[in-house]
Amino acid sequence: MRLHVSEITIQDFRVHLAYAREFPGASDAWYWASLWPAAVALAEALYERDDLAGARVLEIGCGCGLAGIAAGRKGGEVTVTDLEPRALALAEENWRRNHLQPAALKRLDWRDSTDLGTFDVILGADILYDEREFPSLIRTLRQKLSRKGRVLIAEPGRPQANDFFARMLRAGFGIDTRHHQVDLHGVCFEVSVSELA
Repeated sequence: MRLHVSEITIQDFRVHLAYAREFPGASDAWYWASLWPAAVALAEALYERDDLAGARVLEIGCGCGLAGIAAGRKGGEVTVTDLEPRALALAEENWRRNHLQPAALKRLDWRDSTDLGTFDVILGADILYDEREFPSLIRTLRQKLSRKGRVLIAEPGRPQANDFFARMLRAGFGIDTRHHQVDLHGVCFEVSVSELA
C-alpha cells in the first residue's frame, strides 16, 4: 500500500490528505487508509452545518480522518477513534497537514467500549459493513451520545445498513436522511447521510 498525498476541495474548503488512492480488496488489511466516498459525503454534510462550534464531537472508525477534520474546521472539539492504531496515526498526520489543533486520538473497540464520556455529535462514515457488529455499535452509540445529541452516519448503500437503521428506529431514534452525489477520482457515487436523534 502506498499513500497518496493530495489536496481535495469540499465546497469552499481545501483539505490536504494522505490516503491510499486505490480501494482495497475484501482481504486487504489496509482498508482504513482509503478515502471512501462516504467520508467525503459526511465532510460535505458537516461543512453545511452551523451548529458544530464548541460541540463535543466523536468520530468513530476514522480511517484517514476526513470527517473529523471537517468537524474541527467547523469549531467542534473532536475526539478521533478507530480500532486500528495505524488509522489513528494517519488521521493525526492529516490533522497536522491541515494546520489544525490536534484532535484527541483514542483507540476504540465497539465490543469493549472505552469510557470517553458523552458527545453532542457522533460521526461515522461507511461503518455499517458488518451486521454482526451492530449490537456493539448501537450500544456504543447509546453510551457515548449525550441526551440531546445526534449521530451522523454516511452510508454508500450497503444492503445490511437497512437492518441497522431499523434497529435504531426500534431503539427510539428518529432518522432524517439526505442524499449526496460524490465525485471521487472521476467516478460518481451516491451516498446517504443520515442524522439520528
